Amino acid sequence: MLMHRARAQRLMRDQGLDALFFRNAQNVTYASDFHNAGASLHARPFAAVVFQDSAVEPLLVVPSVDFRLAKYMSHIQDIRAYVRAERASDRDKDFYPDFFAALLAGLRDRKATGIRLGYEEHVLAVPFFEQLRASLPGCSWVAATELIARIRAVKTPEEIANLKRSAEITVKAHDSFRQAIAVGATERDLALAAQFTMLREGAEKVAFLYVGSNQTRGFAHQPFPTEVPLKRGDFVKVDMGCQYRGYESDFVRSYVLGKASERQREVYRALEEGCTAIGSSLTPGRSGVEVYDRGFRFMNERLPGYSREFLGHGIGLDPHEEPRLHEGNPMVIEPGMVICIENSFYLDGARYHFEDTFLIEEAGPVCWTAALGRSLEVAV
Repeated sequence: MLMHRARAQRLMRDQGLDALFFRNAQNVTYASDFHNAGASLHARPFAAVVFQDSAVEPLLVVPSVDFRLAKYMSHIQDIRAYVRAERASDRDKDFYPDFFAALLAGLRDRKATGIRLGYEEHVLAVPFFEQLRASLPGCSWVAATELIARIRAVKTPEEIANLKRSAEITVKAHDSFRQAIAVGATERDLALAAQFTMLREGAEKVAFLYVGSNQTRGFAHQPFPTEVPLKRGDFVKVDMGCQYRGYESDFVRSYVLGKASERQREVYRALEEGCTAIGSSLTPGRSGVEVYDRGFRFMNERLPGYSREFLGHGIGLDPHEEPRLHEGNPMVIEPGMVICIENSFYLDGARYHFEDTFLIEEAGPVCWTAALGRSLEVAV
């Protein structure tokens, strides 16, 4: 099971909520283990409802076209399907006429039509939310986006295993990327080497892969690799991640083909040491802002004028989750969190960038990407 049910129920109880209503695609997956491939189709909404009372069975509402897959994947037993794309199946009764009828029936069966429901206030479109409230007139709706982020921030053992495997795959993909760096190779050649390794090693798909070289070096996330051949002395960087069972990885490294200048080595050494030092400060009990402040001071001592809005982020079903290590974030670091430390610095128009991933354990942080290539220069 992906969801930390006990944690969710405790936090719901603290907030005075009877249940959480999940509509965001990743949150529904988190609550139900159902990975919905049709999440981008707004005409086919789906949702999960998880109750604070552990004696009340959770509810999953899906379009009829996804009914069989939901029954196969989800740990939730009560799945209510409504008509979309298919009107009948081998069930013993017809599907509900629409999403709202299916949801209302599920709540009525639980005698839960007058409850306090936490919802994702930044996700629900106004017309949908208005129809939702009209369909459930006895319910009170409480904004709970921040609460849901807090629940998801601490991973279950299954989530940690998926994230670790995703990280391992991307480490191997990065090795392929680095080995492909050569005079005459193109950004596209390097991207293909990494993509092939990700898929060969078991990733379901490439989550993202942004390559930058002298032609695109100042761009944070250049989406289209170029066909321009690399030459001696060029700068090249990669920001990449794959998906394994829906869980993502996120790594960055930067390189120089041949001999780097003293200033290039100085900048890169500061970024590498910064990732290690900030990662080492991820001890349980510290807040996100405390880690950010420590890291910001560390980086400015080595690179005066260093400036970033954040120095790290949680990772899970989404590549950027809580806890975000930024100014003002009071969220406390806890065992079970998986956090990417990330820093960058611009030099002569090029974005030197470094990122590592850490699992937070009771005794402190463990770096999952320690074996990833760490030297700036690539022999050519």
